[in-house]
Amino acid sequence: MRYARDVEAVVVSVDYRLAPEHPYPAAADDAYAALTWIAANAAQLGGDPERIAVAGGSAGGNIAASTALRARDLGGPHLVFQALTYPGVDGSLTSASVREFTDTPVLDRAAMELAWRYYAEERHPEPYASPIRAADLGGLPPAYIAVAEVDPLRDEGLAYAGRLGAAGVTTELVQVPGAVHGFDLLFPKARVSERSLADQVRALREALHP
Repeated sequence: MRYARDVEAVVVSVDYRLAPEHPYPAAADDAYAALTWIAANAAQLGGDPERIAVAGGSAGGNIAASTALRARDLGGPHLVFQALTYPGVDGSLTSASVREFTDTPVLDRAAMELAWRYYAEERHPEPYASPIRAADLGGLPPAYIAVAEVDPLRDEGLAYAGRLGAAGVTTELVQVPGAVHGFDLLFPKARVSERSLADQVRALREALHP
């Protein structure tokens, strides 16, 4: 709602298929199919096909990053921005934060292992499953990435932001101090959550209304 109201954007929420009933690549395929439909029908939706962004949190951040990669690789719809909140972008589960956070609220290492087993049994190395595994991140849309400090996904988000920047992609990175995974959904009225959402809104507004 805040994206639609405060960014002044048409927001389309994609009801992609979910694992374990529909493992990779079902969700990634659905999201990309939705993007191509949105671009072709933007005027009907009240939007602008030249000003499309993707956004998502956690698994949705994975799907958003995957969609941006696929659009670049296939010469698909032009994206002006990607907003990723505590995204899961690395199915290898080898980061320091995944190893460290074995008993954190909401999400811990065991939950991550289960999630990836359901989503991609072999922790699929394809970049559309694990975006950080893409050999080249150049040519992707500018990014806003927010990570939570006490979150197994923290370090892969940091690493993805670093690789995007190294590839010449304009990237804004925010680490939310003291926050756990999903903090903004669990405690939407908390000051830290309000600040994080305001940052997302500001980044999207700047991208969509330059």
